[in-house]
Amino acid sequence: MAELATGNKLNVLKKKVTAVDLITIVIFAVLYRVLWYFFKFAGVVFPFNHTFVYLFCAFCLVLCWVIVRRPYASVYFTAAWCAINFFIQGEIPVYWVLVVIAPLLPEIYLNMRSKSFTNRDEIYSSTKDLIVAAVLYNVIYEAFVWWSINSVYQIPVPFNLIAIVFAISIIGMIFGAFMAKKLGVRLKALLG
Repeated sequence: MAELATGNKLNVLKKKVTAVDLITIVIFAVLYRVLWYFFKFAGVVFPFNHTFVYLFCAFCLVLCWVIVRRPYASVYFTAAWCAINFFIQGEIPVYWVLVVIAPLLPEIYLNMRSKSFTNRDEIYSSTKDLIVAAVLYNVIYEAFVWWSINSVYQIPVPFNLIAIVFAISIIGMIFGAFMAKKLGVRLKALLG
């Protein structure tokens, strides 16, 4: 019985996030924030540029999942890009705390779906599951953003306009997640 308990502790230790994992996660968070500035510049030409932010977020998030392959990687990813926002843009901490909730549902989804695989890490190779998790993450994030625009900042945006931007964003999320999965598999093979 003692050997079984020791074996379980070793399995748990194997799943812990390492310093290399954290650095990799931060690199993807930085990439997301750099891409975020490009979508801000697009606001000059395309006023509803928020549709791009979710494409970039899904892209970087799925890259993070495919390469790091650790549970709760999206929580660290979100905390990292929120910290970048906080220190560079000076965003209010309430926003930071509320957005960090976004990865909880996708992480629960990935955890539940991983039970159907022989090797639980294979969930990070499933294109369908990664797309679903990325869309869940970004829909929660986008819903929070639209809620804050309408309620907190009290900017009146018509519901039909929100629905159109939301639909375009979902298409972007799917495209970003799909492209990231393909690139992530190649990068993972290069990294070993």
